[in-house]
Amino acid sequence: MKTVEEKIIEVLDELEKWEKRREKVSERYARGEADKTEIERINEQVTHYKNLLSDMKKKMNSTDISRTLARTGN
Repeated sequence: MKTVEEKIIEVLDELEKWEKRREKVSERYARGEADKTEIERINEQVTHYKNLLSDMKKKMNSTDISRTLARTGN
C-alpha cells in the first residue's frame, strides 16, 4: 500500500503533466489548431489535481510536507 507521501508525489507528477499539456494546447489554440473545449477540459483536470493535492496535504503535518516537496524538487 502506498504512503500518503507517495500518493502526493504521484499527484504532483500528474499535475505537472496536465500543466505542460495546457501550455502546448494553448500554443496550438493561438495558432488556430486546437479547440477551446480541449483547453477547458484540461483546466478542469488541473483544478481537480490541485484540489486533490490540497486535500492530501491537509492530512500531513508540516514536516512531512517539507520532506515530500524536497523529494520532488517542487
